[in-house]
Amino acid sequence: MDKKKEDLRVKRTHKLLQQSLLELIEKQSFETITVKQICDLAMVHRTTFYTHFDDKFQLLSHTLQQIAEQEFKLAQHTPTEIFQELLAVTTKHKNLFSQLLSEEKDSLRNIIRRDMGNGIKEYVTAHSTHMSAIDIEITVEAYVGAVLGVLHWWIDNKMPIDQSELHAKLKLLMNWDFLKLQNVKD
Repeated sequence: MDKKKEDLRVKRTHKLLQQSLLELIEKQSFETITVKQICDLAMVHRTTFYTHFDDKFQLLSHTLQQIAEQEFKLAQHTPTEIFQELLAVTTKHKNLFSQLLSEEKDSLRNIIRRDMGNGIKEYVTAHSTHMSAIDIEITVEAYVGAVLGVLHWWIDNKMPIDQSELHAKLKLLMNWDFLKLQNVKD
């Protein structure tokens, strides 16, 4: 069999499955989507699906990788340009991103995000007269997201520095002065 024809069939099958997954995500949560639904919509046999992917999670991962390769042109870009590109791709695939960012609402990460965010928002709202409500929301999300990202990195890398050093580095990197509680030292 001609290798080129085989590659085209694999690409076609992957494309059909990816399109079906994205179409289903427009209508329902990823959690409730089944492999059967994906296959039915793509008009692909389940055995064919399992020839290419272990499960719907692997298909989702492959789909996200394809979106990243097609959409993100990040080489030699500044952080600001990368963020602008991320916002554009998020807007284009808003239902997909919405679901991926909101799944597992009861996970530890989301519980910490919610509780830390509420605490920071309450403090900033009480102590800031110059920030609008939207500015407060964005600030809270930026700080909480940064802290959770660094926490994740720290744990994944077996805590390569102690907590006081990590705290000092984060404090230096980010202007946390407005987060200090009155009369309380860091």
